[in-house]
Amino acid sequence: MRPAAILRSIFPLLFLSAVVLTYSCTDDGRMDNTVTLRDSTVPASSTGQFVSIVSSVDWTITLEFPDGQEPWCTVSPGSGSGSRNNIMLTYAANTDSTSRSTVILVSFSDGEAVSLRLVQLGAGDEDPDTGDGEEELTSDPVYAWMELPEVETPEMTAYVFHHAELNGEQRRNWSMLYDARQRIALWVAYPLCSDYTGSGGRTDAWGYDPKIPAEYQPALFRGWSGGGYDRGHQIPSGSRNADRALNAQTFYFTNMTAQVSGFNQNLWANVETRVRSYASTCDTLYVVTGPLFYSDVPEEREYAFDNNGDPSVVPDGYFKVLLRYTIPDTYYSVAFVYDNTDYGRSNPESADLHTVAEVEVMTGFTFFNNLPQEKAAAVKSQLEPQRWGL
Repeated sequence: MRPAAILRSIFPLLFLSAVVLTYSCTDDGRMDNTVTLRDSTVPASSTGQFVSIVSSVDWTITLEFPDGQEPWCTVSPGSGSGSRNNIMLTYAANTDSTSRSTVILVSFSDGEAVSLRLVQLGAGDEDPDTGDGEEELTSDPVYAWMELPEVETPEMTAYVFHHAELNGEQRRNWSMLYDARQRIALWVAYPLCSDYTGSGGRTDAWGYDPKIPAEYQPALFRGWSGGGYDRGHQIPSGSRNADRALNAQTFYFTNMTAQVSGFNQNLWANVETRVRSYASTCDTLYVVTGPLFYSDVPEEREYAFDNNGDPSVVPDGYFKVLLRYTIPDTYYSVAFVYDNTDYGRSNPESADLHTVAEVEVMTGFTFFNNLPQEKAAAVKSQLEPQRWGL
């Protein structure tokens, strides 16, 4: 077992904008103080981004809000020394119709100060061009999607969603809560119906997720180094093969985990096939997949290594929670739970099933947060193996 102390970041930030001051070295060899904010104007649906500092001295960050405006974002860490590119601004989606702003003030111990202004648009405002190759959805029901767990973004995590064009329309593809420290998505959520599956084929378009700084993603062009691990998809390629653009987004490295090969290619693959069959029997199947960790202590976890020799956490297990919706107002739920190991069998069994409520206890997440409140407890307590063919 490799300690989390070996976790390190060695890659430069690959996509940044809104740079204030130009990086250079002064005649005495001291670096100029530089502060970089990826986007100075963000859509209402945005929930966080990274700030980068280049410096050779100590610094502190404070957030200043206009008079009468409640503080709406936080920064972590709030102080440090030297260069850092993993400073995270975290904020909730803006559900108000008016925009809001904050000034990010970075004060350096050499007496210099740099300020940046961040604006988050109001709900319904036209979203800005983020320059990352994908247009943001302009509608504000991002948090109303049925598949989403309750979205919370602790330190060094970010909520991200992806969409692509399907049949001439912009359609949501998948969402995730990404842990930048452990370099893994803590959950991936997506809707599933016949629109998303077809004969478009597997793209094998392995690459970095444009919405997360590359240094916080494992480099997996050639898979994991040793250990018998596959690049295990959380949203399967086979669940997004109606269109090549949809499918390519399932090959982002943020969607990958270190999954035991014998498990990924046998039992887990057949669970994924079964899940797609469930989607053909209802209006929409809502799916959330994620890793399980049996210790809260990072040093007690195992780590796998990417193509550059950098570590990502290895899940101890996996969950897959399902919510089946049939018009007009019928819901059924179930959860599959497995260890990350070769079970020596290919087909799921009824003993693999749990209630969604049980997995909420295991993970600390609240799933299907937008279920009608009067139905949620009963639906998430269901355990009916025969309804799921087991």
